[in-house]
Amino acid sequence: MGRKKNTQLDISIWVRSNPTDRPTGDTSLSGLKNLYIQAKELCESEVTVSNIRLAQLDSLLPSGQQRGKLDGLRFYDACNDITEVAEGNGLKRKRMKAESDVTRVPPSTRNQIEAYASLKGEQVAARITADDAEQDEWLVVKVIHFDRETKEVEVLDEESGDDEEGGGQRTYKLPMPCILPFPKRNDPSTTQEFLPGKHVLAVYPGTTALYKATVVSTPRKRKSDEYLLEFDDDEEDGALPQRTVPFHKVAKARVKGFDVIAFFVIKDEINLKDEKWKRTGLAWSRIEVVKKRRRKVDDEKGLRCCDKERAFKEKMRPILMKGHERPLTFLRYNRDGDMLFSCAKDHTPTLWYADNGERHGTFRGHNGAVWCCDVSRDSLRLITGSADQSAKLWDVKTGQQLFSFKFGSPARSVDFALGDKLAVITTDPFMERTSAIHVKRIAEDPEDQVSESVLVLESPNGRKRINRAVWGPLNQTIVSGGEDAVLRIWDAETGKLLKESDAEVGHKNTITSLTKSADDSHFITGSLDKTAKACLWDMRTLTLLKTYVSGVPVNAVSMSPLLDHVVLGGGQDASAVTTTDHRAGKFEAKFYDKILQEEIGGVKGHFGPINALAFNPDGKSFSSGGEDGYVRLHHFDSDYFNIRI
Repeated sequence: MGRKKNTQLDISIWVRSNPTDRPTGDTSLSGLKNLYIQAKELCESEVTVSNIRLAQLDSLLPSGQQRGKLDGLRFYDACNDITEVAEGNGLKRKRMKAESDVTRVPPSTRNQIEAYASLKGEQVAARITADDAEQDEWLVVKVIHFDRETKEVEVLDEESGDDEEGGGQRTYKLPMPCILPFPKRNDPSTTQEFLPGKHVLAVYPGTTALYKATVVSTPRKRKSDEYLLEFDDDEEDGALPQRTVPFHKVAKARVKGFDVIAFFVIKDEINLKDEKWKRTGLAWSRIEVVKKRRRKVDDEKGLRCCDKERAFKEKMRPILMKGHERPLTFLRYNRDGDMLFSCAKDHTPTLWYADNGERHGTFRGHNGAVWCCDVSRDSLRLITGSADQSAKLWDVKTGQQLFSFKFGSPARSVDFALGDKLAVITTDPFMERTSAIHVKRIAEDPEDQVSESVLVLESPNGRKRINRAVWGPLNQTIVSGGEDAVLRIWDAETGKLLKESDAEVGHKNTITSLTKSADDSHFITGSLDKTAKACLWDMRTLTLLKTYVSGVPVNAVSMSPLLDHVVLGGGQDASAVTTTDHRAGKFEAKFYDKILQEEIGGVKGHFGPINALAFNPDGKSFSSGGEDGYVRLHHFDSDYFNIRI
């Protein structure tokens, strides 16, 4: 009789070979053998899983740090955890503790290092964002080197994009957990298949960026080599479109760190690299750690998060209004906030119901892009300015044209005065004509309307376009801004230039938009200057009050009439939109605290630059218009009104 044991748990059972020593038909020995085989397979499986998880933990630790020095961690080597002892006429099981603090490199870790070293020259998915970033950014990169000492992978982003500082290609040195190898293109049979409903990371079609997606259909079911996916935050017409992605561009979605931890005994809760884990019985689950900038104490509920970004949850679903065939240029609510007017390059201003986004009607008569509009305080008349060198008066109720002001150049901006008896209209430089500001008198009876200007203000820099002109307090002044990046205040009665903005503190490039506050005490401007900023100005003195840095060109600005919030919109220049993914162009409406100048959130959705923004006069909704031809109507949810900074 004897026994045999090694570290691989390859235990052989020696039994008496004399068949007369046991009764005929006794099946106890065969049953014991089956139990032994099952126990051996289970143990070997646990060893494999344990080594894989230990290797993942090793790769997460800083260089040179040992696992045994982590707070409270005690790792058990499953290889030495159980030994089977066969002795005498039967088996005796004995539990042995084998707690080891010796730093070693498990075979699975060595295999993982070799696998990463073999990736040189191949394309992989890489997470290039920092551990404390709010959102992961995954890109398709090329592996150029693997450092076995530091366990870092050096990768090359071959398509960095024009928005990167300096442009060109960029390299990154990333830890192993930040790298996801793609499946082999030429061997789909060995590739893991993700079932419908599974969350994955996939390359968005036409880009080199990866985003979270949900599997709709698998290649096997489709009888092709492509998955059918729905990408997160890829909404079109209120729904998520389904897109096809080749199987070799789809990888398993990963959380920061790792997915599962097993085979260690520690405290009930641990924090490891911004990951929090909690033990329930023998199982471990990951607790989401949300980084909170500010908190306040609620006596009843204890510590409560006041995260500024909570106001812009996915449940605030927009209403998509598709009524224009060309890019949007301007949006305007009426005084009561129940009607929304939109202008676009398709020649046809449109009226919408502001509560549900239903289209009420269109105003047909222009033969060029419509750049701007304004509605009277009683919501009976609409004035529009167009590239067809005219500004038109309309009856809002019937949609009929009441009068047309003719110019020798495009009409860029229009604005009704307080009382609706005057209107200011700006015209572009064209041929021998220079840019100018025209003041028109608006007759109560359309039959009495005349086209002569009450006042014409010539721009000091006549070849530079005036993009916006609005009335000052009590119709005493006119404020203008345009391509020369200078703001000017004019006397509305004499036409005298009263003030100009200081070039040292103001905008450095084209002023694209200008919007007044509800009380006419101040206004906000947006610009294409290098800092891509918006500025808040005093209406009477042109004193710069606040600056809001956006990071992208600002095409549209607006101010909330209810809260101290401003919203900026813009994005990558329209000429480059077709070469870039909509996510990379930063086509979002950004909200800022008007006083503290801090960004408090953003609303995404447009597939092109945002050209127009407007707050509803009640402050409970806002709308945006983009280069994609959509008007997006957003009704704020309750969280928006509870934002604290």
